[in-house]
Amino acid sequence: MIEKNEFYDVEFIDMTHDGMGVCKIEGFPVFVSNALKGEKAKIKIIKVNKSFGFARLVEIQSESPFRKEPICDHFYECGGCNLMHMNYQMQLDFKKYRTKETLKKLGKIETHVHETVGMINPYYYRNKSVIPFGEINGKMVSGLFKSRSHEIIDMKKCYIIPKITTDIVKYLKNVFVELNIPAYNELLRTGVVRHIIVRNSYKFDDISVTIVTFTNKLPKKEIIIKKLSSRFKRVISIVHNYNPDNTNVVFGRKSRILFGEDFIKDEINGVKFNISHRSFYQINPVQTEELYKKAIEYAAVTSDDVVIDSYCGIGTIGLSVAPYAKTVLGVDIVKQSIDDANSNASNNGIKNVKFVVGKAETVIKSWKNYDVDVLFVDPPRKGCDKVFLETIAEMEIPTIVYISCNVSTLARDLNYLQAHNYEVVEVTPFDMFPQTSHIETVTKLKYNKY
Repeated sequence: MIEKNEFYDVEFIDMTHDGMGVCKIEGFPVFVSNALKGEKAKIKIIKVNKSFGFARLVEIQSESPFRKEPICDHFYECGGCNLMHMNYQMQLDFKKYRTKETLKKLGKIETHVHETVGMINPYYYRNKSVIPFGEINGKMVSGLFKSRSHEIIDMKKCYIIPKITTDIVKYLKNVFVELNIPAYNELLRTGVVRHIIVRNSYKFDDISVTIVTFTNKLPKKEIIIKKLSSRFKRVISIVHNYNPDNTNVVFGRKSRILFGEDFIKDEINGVKFNISHRSFYQINPVQTEELYKKAIEYAAVTSDDVVIDSYCGIGTIGLSVAPYAKTVLGVDIVKQSIDDANSNASNNGIKNVKFVVGKAETVIKSWKNYDVDVLFVDPPRKGCDKVFLETIAEMEIPTIVYISCNVSTLARDLNYLQAHNYEVVEVTPFDMFPQTSHIETVTKLKYNKY
């Protein structure tokens, strides 16, 4: 039996879903961060559970040809980019492998999984960044959380958010220090600044900045607005959000616009969108265009088709497919999202759409009479509600295109649909989050009653 603090020479035989190396010591699995499949190394056991353990990489004795030196100074302490020690081709291969294995093991799904669609430049891709603020030894810090902790790394540079976002965050931190506006202390529940959220437009130069505070008022807001808008001309929207709750949720219930409008504009495949500070919008705009193209290709929509866009958000998928369809019906439980979707439809002159507030599983039942041809599903990480899956199985919709950001819940949902006469035709993974282990997929399903 292995014990904590013991050293072992091992060879890594696999990788976990989150990119840890897997080795076995006398048949006992041990997981090690920053280790790659095929490498031989010396490890030190740091934790032993009943059926598996964790270890620290001490020395690599035989290095993988796919290993790459991480370019970020924060890599070994930050919880963000856990695959930066792999070269990019290995990252893409890893995501295809994880998709295929997860579908097979958790969902009993045997289908064709295509190569992962990657990026030409897998850096600086995030169009939304949520940056926490805090204090360490009396000094204000801003950045990202250390792995598995709430301790903030004072960020020098991040390779997955735009450079201008880093500049804005650093500038605001200096402004807060200059104006003696303290960061929020989550242990003492004192201070002011909790988060800065920066959203960047991909197709235009628009930037919005949201300042989340623990206090109802943002001290010296006029000075902050003037300094920020003067320094960064691309900032066209500044919003103050008030969050007094003892929670990990970023936004509070109350927001007020300090400067400009409460939205920036962006465009996906020719459709323009207004994105408010709280709107859900895909994080990687370059890959989103490619993902939606694949989703529309899988749907094979014709001018006679009725399409449902469930979990529609601000209407990104529904409005993208509307030019090819007869009618598009969208549903989302968030009223603000539906308001934005209707506004986006109007702004683009798209009239063959209808967006409704409500639970997807309840609303789509009322659409049975439409004789629906295609269903787009793009749920949150927890996947689809069981009642929702039961409803779409009852409706016998000919084609389903399932967009997922969590392969585990995708496997579970596909398993259910497969048991109810749906064939999982093919799956394409997309690298929406390069340098991280997150995987986005598009799956095509066809209904086969006999």
